[in-house]
Amino acid sequence: MEQKGNIQKKLIAFRCPRWKDLPDFDLYMDQVVLWITQKLEPLYFNQEKILTNSMVNNYVKNSIVDPPVKKHYTSKHLAYLMVVCILKRCYTLSEIASLIDIQAKIPGSHYKAAYDKFSVYFEIYLHEVMKKGNLDSIHSKYHSKEEELLCNVVSSIVLKIYTEYYLLDQ
Repeated sequence: MEQKGNIQKKLIAFRCPRWKDLPDFDLYMDQVVLWITQKLEPLYFNQEKILTNSMVNNYVKNSIVDPPVKKHYTSKHLAYLMVVCILKRCYTLSEIASLIDIQAKIPGSHYKAAYDKFSVYFEIYLHEVMKKGNLDSIHSKYHSKEEELLCNVVSSIVLKIYTEYYLLDQ
């Protein structure tokens, strides 16, 4: 297993890709699995599989992710799969589907902006908890109940990641 100090450094340096960083060309499933696995590897220091072909098929089957178009996955698919792979650390597929649906129903919301907002919050919260061991210094003023929910969801995930990190040498 990787040394705890190296894991912490990787988590503090972790950057969640923004919409503009997603590939602007379609990918086949194996490419999607490889791309997401490479991006999220630092978050899964304590686990084996981040994403497999069968997981992708299951997310499509459960209507969490749209089906591919002629076996091709777009940036939108990648964004959804990134969020699902992060959320599955704490939430069931049915809860993930509900959380995505809540964000999608926000008036004027667009999936690109929603994905970027999730990425920014996740990154800020993860860096904070990995540096200080808590989120006490993050004081958010929420503009809506949906934004408050997003922050609470992100908090639960990063605190779980921190707890797993902390317990590595126990």
